[in-house]
Amino acid sequence: MDIPFNLGPRHGTDRLLASRGIDLIGCAHDVWPVLRSLEAVYPGFGRWYWDKVVPGLATGERGLFLIGPASSPKALAIAKRDSGERKVCTLWVKPSERSRGLGRRLLEEAVDWVGVGRPLFTVPQERYAELLPLTQKLGFRETARVESLYRPGIVEHIFNGSQTPTLSS
Repeated sequence: MDIPFNLGPRHGTDRLLASRGIDLIGCAHDVWPVLRSLEAVYPGFGRWYWDKVVPGLATGERGLFLIGPASSPKALAIAKRDSGERKVCTLWVKPSERSRGLGRRLLEEAVDWVGVGRPLFTVPQERYAELLPLTQKLGFRETARVESLYRPGIVEHIFNGSQTPTLSS
């Protein structure tokens, strides 16, 4: 049985991971080949990942949650917690592993890590029907629909807050 594994600092976990010889930046590099495909869904994803997520792992502002090894994860989530925002930024499940509850396990872990029961979470229109039951189970509330938030002409469904249109976040 796979157990979600948080690769971001949490309540002293950074020291625990370091004592186990886990290199957060190395894990971020290992997982990148899988995440690279998200560039097609979210233009600028690579720049965001390397400029925001990877440095944020070291500072504790970002958390990376995995099921499976970093080089070939079955599922992963990226979350953000800082003074200005609590958000689950990314939720990805390998297509062959979908409908097995992995996304829910990681989303619950990420929500716990960010420290608020209903963090900001966005879903693109093509994944909305698939993820709606999960968001409902977790008590998320859709608060807005924004066209062209990340991609021109594509609606992004916003849960638990608001998001300003950026196109190239």
